[in-house]
Amino acid sequence: MAKSINNKTLLYILGALVLLFIGVKWYQKARVEKTLRTELIDVDTSKVSEILLYPACEKGAEIKFYREGNEWKVKKGQISAETESNTVKNLLSTLLELKVKSLASKDKKKWVDYQVTDSLATRVKVRQGKKVVADLYLGKFSYQPSSPNYGMYGGGGVTGTTYVRRANENEVYAVDGFLVFTFNQNFNMFRKQSVAKFEPSQVEKLQFKYPADSSFILELREKKWYVSGSEADSGKVASFINRLSYKSTTEFNDHFTPQGNALFALTIEGKSMKPVTIEAYPYHGDTMVVNSSINPRSWFNFSFKSLTEEIFYSKNKFLPENKKSTKK
Repeated sequence: MAKSINNKTLLYILGALVLLFIGVKWYQKARVEKTLRTELIDVDTSKVSEILLYPACEKGAEIKFYREGNEWKVKKGQISAETESNTVKNLLSTLLELKVKSLASKDKKKWVDYQVTDSLATRVKVRQGKKVVADLYLGKFSYQPSSPNYGMYGGGGVTGTTYVRRANENEVYAVDGFLVFTFNQNFNMFRKQSVAKFEPSQVEKLQFKYPADSSFILELREKKWYVSGSEADSGKVASFINRLSYKSTTEFNDHFTPQGNALFALTIEGKSMKPVTIEAYPYHGDTMVVNSSINPRSWFNFSFKSLTEEIFYSKNKFLPENKKSTKK
């Protein structure tokens, strides 16, 4: 009987210890969750005056976004350039949407592992006037399937985790997203890259100016396209215009100064649209330099081959197969 009582007492004591252990763990978890930072920055985007970016891929060289009147510009070293209208908006919205998933480490010795040191991280500073309102080190990232793969081609998506540290703090946080693809980019990726941009349905006329007698006009008349008076292949014209309507490149040339007139020129006109002009100048060897009216402060390198395949077509490329002439 005494033995039975002792066993019951031991069971009660064991049960109480288990409950106590669970209770302590729950309390510690709740306390950590309660004190864990959920947001890394709190910025009024309307008051931001500068963003200073130090991408790891640029070996920490500074890229500066700054306001000039109502527009944003981007600068690296002595080169100041235009940036697309939504570039800064996307940078700021990405920062504001950062949500902490977990505390990865509180140990400074772990900074290298998470790549949040000065030499390994991409650093981002946000300023309002002279005041720095955000200063982050963006480090290592990882990815994992968001759901199991199913079917022949697999299923689900991929979620990403980036490790982030606030300046002057030891803590490293895990946040959602692939921040490296937004912030760790070279200077040219943040510049205005447009060569041509227009609404294809508005185009009614294209004037190609070439050397000698190879110039021609492509024109829409009564819903049909004509090239130098001959009916063109509408499918080929539509394909060309669609491809050209949003043409961009990152191959900038910041040292070119035009000498003389352009070798090739294309003017695109139409209803309810401002004419777009693209010009090409010879440079070195097979390289041509291109400039356009929608991005006049930028010059771009193209190979002669890509230029004639993408922008400056010959007249024959617009003709139906059975009407092509032997002359190009």
